[in-house]
Amino acid sequence: MTESEWSVSGLCITARPERLAAVEKMLNQRTGLEVHARDRESGRLIAVQECATIEEHEQRLQELQALPGVLTADLVLHYQDPVDSIEPTTTGGKS
Repeated sequence: MTESEWSVSGLCITARPERLAAVEKMLNQRTGLEVHARDRESGRLIAVQECATIEEHEQRLQELQALPGVLTADLVLHYQDPVDSIEPTTTGGKS
């Protein structure tokens, strides 16, 4: 990916419910990865990950699958787009 591209993937990570807090803590320490939702009963976490290349996404997914307490880590969505096509969001008055 070049500086003019944006690449993100959506992940579903399933952990042992008793290990969910520890797994989430490990995930939150990873650069470029953010947990957005959790289901404590099922042990599922929904996360978004930004990487430079699709190869980096694949490598990081394999690393997630190997974390202690993780049962599965699955790619749900991958999106890559030129940065030029992403419109900035603004708040407040008109520009």
